[in-house]
Amino acid sequence: MVEFWKFHGLGNDFVIIEGPSNALTEEQVIAICRRHRGVGADGVLLVELQCRRPTPRIKLVVYNSDGSRPEMCGNGVRCVAAFAQQHWKVDREVVVESDAGDRRCVIEADTEKRWNVTVDMGEAKASASKDRFEVDGEEFQFVEVDVGNPHAVIFRSVSSEQVRRAGEVANDNHRLFPGGVNVEFVHPSEARGRFVASIYERGVGMTQACGTGACAVAEAVWESGRMERSQAVQIELPGGELIMESRDDRIWMKGSAEAVFCGVWRG
Repeated sequence: MVEFWKFHGLGNDFVIIEGPSNALTEEQVIAICRRHRGVGADGVLLVELQCRRPTPRIKLVVYNSDGSRPEMCGNGVRCVAAFAQQHWKVDREVVVESDAGDRRCVIEADTEKRWNVTVDMGEAKASASKDRFEVDGEEFQFVEVDVGNPHAVIFRSVSSEQVRRAGEVANDNHRLFPGGVNVEFVHPSEARGRFVASIYERGVGMTQACGTGACAVAEAVWESGRMERSQAVQIELPGGELIMESRDDRIWMKGSAEAVFCGVWRG
């Protein structure tokens, strides 16, 4: 039996379990994440409280719903920070240790089950690719962005089916993305400073939200000159909105995390 907690960040949902990185097998992760025969989630977050002082540190290992292990998950980090304050009663600042490095979080309680979390997501690297990404005969220009995991940001308004298809093609041993990639399609909204993004998450598929995807979109917006780096960028995702800022060449992400329920998975 495995005790778990269910959290979500803008609809991007996770099962949080206390334990080391090898606490679950790939098959168990897949079974837990199944929507109709398991708990149901976009991923599993394995967490361990490393220390409480001087600043609480939490070790995080992320698993996607297909059992793969990505380097980083922005919404997952926010959920872990919220979980730490609810479960371990930590102070408003914590450090989450991930495969992509440390992520410092500032937590603000909103309601009994909801928190607003601001995360230092670190540096991002972006460059316009010289290659074209072809999907079913249509070519797309894209911006390569590394925010601890890989992204391809495309400034084009397309249908949900096109987003899904592009994500499948990009993650099917594509020559441009040998390790797979998260794919973001972006277009500006009517409000200045706001961009609408649809995301295909590597190892998961279409999701309500993706924290690192929003970071990648913001970095591509700044790098391409669509907005000044001194200006905050609002990223509108299917599940809600994230606010992105650049401070000293580091991306800061602010968004909500919410507790859903807890339970016991009997396997």
